[in-house]
Amino acid sequence: MDSRNQEEDVQRETPADAKRCQTCQLTACVAVATTAAALTMAVLLCLALCAPQAEQTSKTSGKELQQCQKEHHEVKLMLHAVTQDSRCRVCPAGWLWWKSHCYFFSVGLQDNCRWNESAEFCRRHNSSLAVIKDSAEMEFIQGVMRTFPQFPFLWVGLTDAEQEGQWLWWDGTDVQHYTLVMVEWDADHRDCADLRENGSFFAADCDDYGPWVCKRES
Repeated sequence: MDSRNQEEDVQRETPADAKRCQTCQLTACVAVATTAAALTMAVLLCLALCAPQAEQTSKTSGKELQQCQKEHHEVKLMLHAVTQDSRCRVCPAGWLWWKSHCYFFSVGLQDNCRWNESAEFCRRHNSSLAVIKDSAEMEFIQGVMRTFPQFPFLWVGLTDAEQEGQWLWWDGTDVQHYTLVMVEWDADHRDCADLRENGSFFAADCDDYGPWVCKRES
């Protein structure tokens, strides 16, 4: 497998940065909600005023209806522009949101890494290699994997490096705590687990290079 020629150029997030970001996001999203509510009320008021006038004359109703439609279109454009504000993103750019969590799939975005390097990348981004807790989450990750033509495996937060044969998730729980799945191909020199397209976990050499998935709360 190809090795990385350059170290990833990433920005480190400090607790102060994260706090400022959360405050910024909250302020922006409150503004979005307030603007959306005001614009929606304006549209409803416009429609309410148009309805009785439309009953008076068909000529007047046609003009009023066109005006309401125009204003409705302008409101939609304004709402679209406001909701594109990057401060209101639930997840960082390049991350996918699913059920209150953000996921980063390295395929196409980062060079393949060893398991430890993948774990370090996740750590620097306030996350960890993914801990898969149920079948729904597994299906979500599998669905993303299926969107790539060549996706042989994916590093996840599962290892038996501390004690041979005892496979633990990144959060310290046993592999079967969340799912009744065994790690296949286990051997002394294979201490890191990868996820395959069929939902199986395989033991692999931690020095192998491959893509990975990080997970963090949104």
